Amino acid sequence: MFTLEKSFAILKKAIPHFPDTVLMLGSGWNSIVDGKTRIIDIGYSDLFGAASTVPGHEGRLVIVDIGGRKVACMSGRFHTYEGHSGIDATLPIKLFQKASAKTLIITSASGALNEKYAVGDIIILSDLLTLFLGSYNPLFGANFVDMSSVFDVELAKKAKEVCVENNFSFHEGVYSYVRGPHYETPADKMALKFLGADVVGMSTVPEVLMAKSLRMRVLGLSFVTNLAFVKHDHKQVLFQATKASSRMRLLLEGVLQK
Repeated sequence: MFTLEKSFAILKKAIPHFPDTVLMLGSGWNSIVDGKTRIIDIGYSDLFGAASTVPGHEGRLVIVDIGGRKVACMSGRFHTYEGHSGIDATLPIKLFQKASAKTLIITSASGALNEKYAVGDIIILSDLLTLFLGSYNPLFGANFVDMSSVFDVELAKKAKEVCVENNFSFHEGVYSYVRGPHYETPADKMALKFLGADVVGMSTVPEVLMAKSLRMRVLGLSFVTNLAFVKHDHKQVLFQATKASSRMRLLLEGVLQK
């Protein structure tokens, strides 16, 4: 993977005036760029020196116009289970903040631990369970980041308003990170639920930690693709995410235009 300095030089040449908002698009959330003119389109291999290897993650940085506003869209992300360190997986966050981005809207697919949640629900993240990052924490040294208020209240309010206006089923909930790539055992799921997690996934937490350390505003959105206590696989996750992609697109467009 390239250094921050090398990626920054490539980015500045391609996009002299970088947008102030970045969308990190997880499984199913990529539909927001469908049908839109790609003002800029750069592959991750060209920008970061590494490709995304996960089905459902295109692995491209795309600049599009959404309601008259230019937005940077990460179509796919780097996961620690792909072999990346926490530092490398969050290189895009450092790069875009350095290029002047101030807001990160991060999305994902997740499994529901909370028995009140159903497949198809949108989760507006209220907090994170970071205990299981271990050596994949992207922060190091005396970088003491206040995490007492993880997500931006105003952005979360906008997301709730859009859900209400469109009659989307949603909850506010806590997201727990696990590295994967294996899905959690029944004992893992019981432990996470006991610790207060509502949904679980294999991303989001490293990126949010990095964004918070850089004083970015963050909105976290997740989509329930499976119930954690029911047997599932990645094909099912992708199927449910694709099935609901129109709702994801409307939510993101609504938040950006409020």
